[in-house]
Amino acid sequence: MATDLRVGFITGSGAILDTVSSVTVANTRIRDIHYTGSGTFVIEGVDVDNEGNTKGSNIKFVGTTNKDAGNLDLSDNGVRMYGPVKVSAPTSSATITVFYG
Repeated sequence: MATDLRVGFITGSGAILDTVSSVTVANTRIRDIHYTGSGTFVIEGVDVDNEGNTKGSNIKFVGTTNKDAGNLDLSDNGVRMYGPVKVSAPTSSATITVFYG
């Protein structure tokens, strides 16, 4: 199964934006994450469906490398995110790059 991957980016906390269209990344699968900064990162994609049920996923990890940068490869089908994908970063200078689709 072929998949066209796209790239989203953010510095600090907030919604991840597509690097080409500048649209908020939403309703997708996160396939790979590259980060800079040390501390706890949370990536969240949560939404409420028409019946009022909450659906979504969280990815939480701690950046502790010597260079304060790292990469997370999410195997197989990645992690499904519902609604807008938002990041809570440990500092305002931390960065997150996601490959999604």
